[in-house]
Amino acid sequence: MRLTSNKTLMASTALAFAFGLCAAPPAAAQQEQKRGAAAKADRPAKASQQAKTGQNEPTVLDLITISATMIKTAVIESMAAISAIDQEDLDRIQPDTAADIFRTTPGVAASMNGDDPATAINIRGLEQYGRVVVTLDGARQDYWRVGHGSGSFYVEPDLVKEATVIRGPVSNAYGSGGIGGVVSFETKDAGDFLKQEERWALSEKLGYEDNGDGFTTSTTGAYRFSDDADIIGNLIYRDRDSYTDGNGDTVPWTGESITSGYMKATLRPADGHELKLGAILQRFNDQITGSSGSTSPTLSRYDTNTTNQTYTAAYTWKPDDNELIDFSANAYHNRTRAEQTQVWPVSAIGNFRYYDVATSGFNVKNSSRFDAREMAHTLTYGLDYYYLEASSEAAHFGAGEQQGYGGFLQWQGDYSDWLQMIAAIRYDGYQLDGETKTLPPEEASMSGDRWSPRLTVGVTPLEGLQLYGTYSEGYRAPGLQDVYRGGGAHGGGDSYVPNLLLQPETAKNWETGVNLKYDDVLTAGDRVRAKVNVFHTDIEDYIDVDLTVLPRTAINIGDARLKGIEAEIVYDYDWGFVNLAGALIDAKIVSGVYSGQALNNTPLDRFAATIGFRMLEDQLTVGAQYISVGEITRTSRTNPNATPVVNDGFELVNVFANWRVNDHAKLDFGVDNIFNTAYTDPQSAWSTSAATEQGKGRTFKVALTGRIGG
Repeated sequence: MRLTSNKTLMASTALAFAFGLCAAPPAAAQQEQKRGAAAKADRPAKASQQAKTGQNEPTVLDLITISATMIKTAVIESMAAISAIDQEDLDRIQPDTAADIFRTTPGVAASMNGDDPATAINIRGLEQYGRVVVTLDGARQDYWRVGHGSGSFYVEPDLVKEATVIRGPVSNAYGSGGIGGVVSFETKDAGDFLKQEERWALSEKLGYEDNGDGFTTSTTGAYRFSDDADIIGNLIYRDRDSYTDGNGDTVPWTGESITSGYMKATLRPADGHELKLGAILQRFNDQITGSSGSTSPTLSRYDTNTTNQTYTAAYTWKPDDNELIDFSANAYHNRTRAEQTQVWPVSAIGNFRYYDVATSGFNVKNSSRFDAREMAHTLTYGLDYYYLEASSEAAHFGAGEQQGYGGFLQWQGDYSDWLQMIAAIRYDGYQLDGETKTLPPEEASMSGDRWSPRLTVGVTPLEGLQLYGTYSEGYRAPGLQDVYRGGGAHGGGDSYVPNLLLQPETAKNWETGVNLKYDDVLTAGDRVRAKVNVFHTDIEDYIDVDLTVLPRTAINIGDARLKGIEAEIVYDYDWGFVNLAGALIDAKIVSGVYSGQALNNTPLDRFAATIGFRMLEDQLTVGAQYISVGEITRTSRTNPNATPVVNDGFELVNVFANWRVNDHAKLDFGVDNIFNTAYTDPQSAWSTSAATEQGKGRTFKVALTGRIGG
């Protein structure tokens, strides 16, 4: 595996040292008995109760969240590469964009251009829509536009209470695609906001950052009609001017205004039944350029209004007296529409274009638990379907309709307190309908299907130490833009042609991991949690545009290979914590015209360390965060024989302070990029000829939240 710099070597050494420290079984390790699936089902309630009482409060790796098996479990107990970001992390980060949320998540590179509020998620080298499934309250966020915006999505970070990342095709239970993984955003329920004794509550958050003169307001209110019905609503407004980079230069066209909000009602009509109805509306106003950061005097520039609407309905049924029923059904509709009016150059002022992507879908599943042959069994099975419709006046957008459907069957077996096994099979099918770019245009369709297996075995040879290995496969259908685009940049002009012979991408993944969970290691009440995993993934029939020939078209350019190591380590004690996270990843194309080249936007080797101290009876937390981003090698798609260009990495230091003044007021303070480093994330589409760097320079942030309730 390539080590990109001495800094990366130091980072990996630190990870290995910390892992070695954690791996030594302490004599005072807290003993925890595992009693199969039934015992695991009790843990979320116990962890929740601990959090409420403040006794042995769990770390972020103890967070109960979604898992690769579609059964909620603690991150540290999941036999997969999963990371979670909770409300405490979000308060510490004070994110401006969704990309900020994942800046310390191993194996994940969330990037954006300064002149576009959309975010692109890259997991282990795989991105673009369909390779990484992004959901908001369970609703798929499918969107793309022409150029470098393929696979982007819009999520206002102040809407989010929790984000979860599942890395790799082990997450194939979540629906068609997702060979790179799943990113799930969740908003708050009224129960997350209201205290146990409250019927109503109202909060107001006022935020300011000096770089870009940015203001944020967030108003939240909730009402509990009874134990069986409650509602929550939220309204957010964010506005900022163009910010400056680390050199003090104004980064043009980076100002924006965002209005967003949501409402969610929860009904419990009978014991064991729950229905959640939600609506999330977001509106982004900004200016976008044809080539982000370019100094060209004829550069296209557009005033852009983007709206994102998400509607969800989620029903669960889990009777207390029937272990065979743990049922959920979800239906959703999401629509993202960007309307762009050209404002430069003068000759093109007033030109209009739009991109509109709407996805409607549903999924149903049930888990049945029973004991047989001295094992605890959990059988989970379900179906899902989505219908996507995309339209635009831009020829190279790739308009049409896409359907994805499938089902899965999964068995989990727990034997005693040392063995856990998971076996699963998933069926996926798809159909694409669009038009060729011939004259006259003709209707054209394509379809396909596949079965994808998964097998995981985990053993616990010592209390607190779990080892697991996984083989899994994933399936990603060609996208509408892959198949039906009709024009494009890079010299293609209008010479892009549809490719109805594209084959779906398939992923075959081997993964092994270690979960460590120890309490009372160095002092009474402290906690050590660690997840380390090594993976090797082969992608067959990788899809990309061949830029070496005309006419341009998307083809199966060859096979790709991803391999690497990821780690998260947490040490939490009475008056502080240390969080370490890092990844070393090599992702490249191994056959075809681009053989030997890195994948586009391959994630950089990264290391992050966060240290915090609790004071004033845990009411004040102060700390610092260090982020090291390794170098990246850029290769030429138009000339595969050209000498690669290596971009330097960079290092950032952020500091934070979170003060819970009392039950009614909270003050959050932070300084991002405290040393005013000038940098550009090399994974973004920022022009190499830009007059400024893209990254924000030193930024002071402050947020005051007031709350009343009764």
